[in-house]
Amino acid sequence: MSEISTQDSLSRKEREKRSRQQDILKAARELFVSKGFRETTLDEIAHHAEFGKGTLYNYFASKEDIFHAIIDQSIEDSLAIARESVEADGGLREKLSLLARKTIRYIWENGELLHAIYHELHRAGSAEATRFRDIIKRASGMWGALAGLLQKEMNEGRIRPCDPEQYVILFDGMVRGYCFKKFALEESGSDEEFAQAAELIVSVFLDGITERNSKG
Repeated sequence: MSEISTQDSLSRKEREKRSRQQDILKAARELFVSKGFRETTLDEIAHHAEFGKGTLYNYFASKEDIFHAIIDQSIEDSLAIARESVEADGGLREKLSLLARKTIRYIWENGELLHAIYHELHRAGSAEATRFRDIIKRASGMWGALAGLLQKEMNEGRIRPCDPEQYVILFDGMVRGYCFKKFALEESGSDEEFAQAAELIVSVFLDGITERNSKG
């Protein structure tokens, strides 16, 4: 077999491996949402993914490994949203609007799964404490990208000097607070609604809620 055909074969196998991993993760996500992490068994995940349990073990050593892989995927999704927004064309207002809009849509599309993850992490015992801190640290990478952008704006005198991470915490809290209230009460959502909410959040964050002609 030639070197090129060997590379093609390995590439195909890798694609097949990743496809099966995603099938397993998709099945697990659906079960974790409908039944809960602790109530779901590996047998059920394998059956739902239409694999034998032995096949499942070729990709994940345990149910906990699957759960952690789902968390890692969620973190990577959030980091990708932050990077794309910060690197997009436009100024600070446009970048923040894009970030808010993308985050709102992501939470709307994955809200039940995110709730299941948070619920299980809060139920976790001390043995999971180190893992939980690692998750928080990695998720904060999203804040780092935005903090850098805000620091640049401060250096150029366009926004009030402050610890940029404090600004990020406030902005992130506004976005997630909106999602928590909105999606807890309603199941519907639209791109137009998300865009309007993003614009309002960014306006309040950058401009405040006091009318300009009323500011002293």
